[in-house]
Amino acid sequence: MELGFSSSTIQSWCNTERLVTVLQGVYSFGRDIESREAAWRAALIFAGAGSALAGQSACEAWRIVKPRHKIPRHILVASESGRGRSYAGRSPAMQQTRLVISHRAFLPGDIRKIDGLELIRASLALLDFAELASERDLRFAFLEACRLRLFNREEVDFCFRRMVRRRGARKLRPLLVLWVPQLSRIRSVLEGLFLLAWIATGLPLPEVNVKVAGVEVDFYWPGFRLVVETDGGSFHDDPLARARDIAKTKHLEDHGLTVLRIPSEGVELLPPYAVNMVARRLKNQTDSQNSFV
Repeated sequence: MELGFSSSTIQSWCNTERLVTVLQGVYSFGRDIESREAAWRAALIFAGAGSALAGQSACEAWRIVKPRHKIPRHILVASESGRGRSYAGRSPAMQQTRLVISHRAFLPGDIRKIDGLELIRASLALLDFAELASERDLRFAFLEACRLRLFNREEVDFCFRRMVRRRGARKLRPLLVLWVPQLSRIRSVLEGLFLLAWIATGLPLPEVNVKVAGVEVDFYWPGFRLVVETDGGSFHDDPLARARDIAKTKHLEDHGLTVLRIPSEGVELLPPYAVNMVARRLKNQTDSQNSFV
């Protein structure tokens, strides 16, 4: 209307489906929206300037939480203007979507622009997510954020400062306490699960995803010449992958290294089992070394 189009013209275009009403006052040209990114963009337009995706919506946009639906069923937008309200999607693609706008005061640096979308900072999004997420889902999201290198010491300290009186703090704080730089080198959540459980023991930390004897290994304790490989099912189940694993183990053992392989079930379902197995090996090697002193 600011460009000179009358309300009757807009209504006529909607009637002929030249425009598709996605949210009240927000239209898609020619066809309905077809992606979650388009749904997020429509929500931000609706909320107005200075708004940003928050909560699980922001976590999905940061790619630290896997989306469950092609078009989101729930979109959370934080805005400094207006009061919090809930709105229904209007188009066929958005008919199961609820847009919730929450009032929030932003500080400088709280909003980032990624792929043309305004999002709250990844650590703040994770803090929002922690309010309703299960501990398992939160742990996976935290490790995925580490894998994507969205967490460093500065970001951890920032998150500690901002979690005061936040409902998600109780669940997120124990994960932040365990953060170490090695978490930024993990290549999978599986590796992260093992490393988190290992950090909690207080035992010497391994090097992560480094080259040893010319090949890259998941975890390496140089003082013990011990290598640990976490075998995720999607990468180690087929015959060719198993053959590569056997050849890799033999190569490392030929260079005087001890290699332990932990199946994904041992890491994901029973972290203490995996950690105890490695800890026993370190203790045995320590005892063996001391016997020669």
